[in-house]
Amino acid sequence: MPEQKSTKEKILILSIDRDNDIGEKTGIKGPIVGKDNVLKAANALGLVDPEDTDFNTLFQAVKVFNEMSKTYNTEVAAITGDKNVGLESDKKISEQLNRVLKKFPADYVVLVTDGAEDEHTIPIIQSKVPILSVNRLVVRQAEELESSYYKIKDFIEESLENPKYSRLVFGLPAISMLLYGLFGSEGWRAILGILGVYLLIKGFKLEKYILSVVNELRTSFTRRRFAFFTYIVAIGFALLGTFNGYTNMMDWMKVGFFEGIAAFINASVYNYFLAGTSAWIGRSISVSKQKRKGRTIVSVPLFGLAISLVIFTSSEIILRPDISIINFIFSIIIGFAILFVALLIEWKI
Repeated sequence: MPEQKSTKEKILILSIDRDNDIGEKTGIKGPIVGKDNVLKAANALGLVDPEDTDFNTLFQAVKVFNEMSKTYNTEVAAITGDKNVGLESDKKISEQLNRVLKKFPADYVVLVTDGAEDEHTIPIIQSKVPILSVNRLVVRQAEELESSYYKIKDFIEESLENPKYSRLVFGLPAISMLLYGLFGSEGWRAILGILGVYLLIKGFKLEKYILSVVNELRTSFTRRRFAFFTYIVAIGFALLGTFNGYTNMMDWMKVGFFEGIAAFINASVYNYFLAGTSAWIGRSISVSKQKRKGRTIVSVPLFGLAISLVIFTSSEIILRPDISIINFIFSIIIGFAILFVALLIEWKI
């Protein structure tokens, strides 16, 4: 006894060509409704470009239609988008789907697709009619290549739109290539250094501190010019200290690692002290409105000077073992004296 068709539910077998290869290569405009019309479009596309997987999708849609039409009230259709994949193509797909549904008001859709690109239209279809099933056609020799292509494509698009990812995916490689182009093989040291700084910042979650410094520079430039000037002076002292420390370290690295570190500290500690003092004074004068601001402006640099003196003397003893330990003790005493003066200024004056 022959199987009876279901007359209650209408099912639309739908093929999507999001980038409109059908229209671009054959001149056939969507929507393409009906088995005969879909087969004509498939044959036309196959003759123009046999390597295009869209004509395989059209044949697959017809195959699914033939199988389901034995049991259900079905229709087959193909809708096309635009070569400018995105908003324009999805708008056309939505409009063409409305036209198809007017001719054949389906209760469900069976979507026939050849990959991830066309499956981006699923939300559009579901907003108009429920999707009963997705029939994904896989051209065996191209499955892995196509999946990889769309994954890479989606990743690049997301990276371009998200500043957080674009700095990592495009910014760091761009800086690396620029340094290599300017300095050749020597640029690799700078590249590794930049990578190391980046990993250090990410590893110790220092992003918010870096952003706070950048925001402070931006704010001071527009609202607190005196503070901005002192920040620039501080950056100058820090760069000078780093350069002097690096140069001195290279001379001592032949002696030993610890001697090299001590040489860096010895040549840079006072420059860093001046950098910190400049930034502190500029910010304190520009921001603080408290009565005690004069006390803290003086006391904090004195505290920094006491620490710098002890660190400098320690590095001197490492580099020159013939220096008496009494010099270190003497620096500690002077440091305590400076610290006492700083506390006295902050508490009493």
